[in-house]
Amino acid sequence: MLRFGKNGTVRTLVPACSARSQDMYQRYASGLYRQAFLTLGDSALAVHVVRDVIADECALPPAPEFGEDDARYRLAESVFRRCQQLAADRARRDCRPAPPSGDVASCADPGGFLSEKERGALGLVLIGGLNYVRASRVLGICPRDMAALLRTALLRLATSSVGVAEDSSQGKRA
Repeated sequence: MLRFGKNGTVRTLVPACSARSQDMYQRYASGLYRQAFLTLGDSALAVHVVRDVIADECALPPAPEFGEDDARYRLAESVFRRCQQLAADRARRDCRPAPPSGDVASCADPGGFLSEKERGALGLVLIGGLNYVRASRVLGICPRDMAALLRTALLRLATSSVGVAEDSSQGKRA
């Protein structure tokens, strides 16, 4: 069985059952899925992103001089970029900005307070394991702005979770 993977712009065939691809799926698929789901809010698209990113990584020759952390970071960056492409394609197809998904709003962002950029930044740092300086390079912003973006996103989530907790405790009293 063969699967297609991208090697630059040229398509190459990759053995689907190779030990390397199986190892990649076992090590990274769960975290990459959570990152893609947080960013996109769509389970089917998140699975598609993870499958594509891991297939593309397996199409490249192994780089023995780099450690496991480097592979994890590289995969997290690839997931982020692929999610950005899909979000832009979706918005272009609909001729309007893509709204935040209800799935993400109900799981990671209960009030729908986070922007797409904030969800992507949180995914890179909290799930992808990148430090804020490396994540700032991926987002194309300076580290100080990345720190402020993360701080704002976390404060919004904390504020929204306090509001949800207060609402549920008031419902019990009534």
